[in-house]
Amino acid sequence: MPATTNDSPTPVNHDDALHQALIHERYGRPLHEILWEETKLPLPKLLKERGRRPQRPTVAASHTPQPDPNAAMHRAALLEAITPRRRRAT
Repeated sequence: MPATTNDSPTPVNHDDALHQALIHERYGRPLHEILWEETKLPLPKLLKERGRRPQRPTVAASHTPQPDPNAAMHRAALLEAITPRRRRAT
């Protein structure tokens, strides 16, 4: 079971805490502030903008050919053509 702190009943993942501490040490700010700075618009506006973007064109369904109504006749002709013939005894 993960360790918990006295002031927080939620479990603490030490890897996440270490990662957050390393980011804060390296950049001088928490990760969420860095990520917030990268976004030009707040999330609700970004979601609205996403709705205005043109949709990707949908891929048309490939045409499925209809089954051959003369398939049995064509198969018989094919088998007749590829079947080896007997040689005459001399």
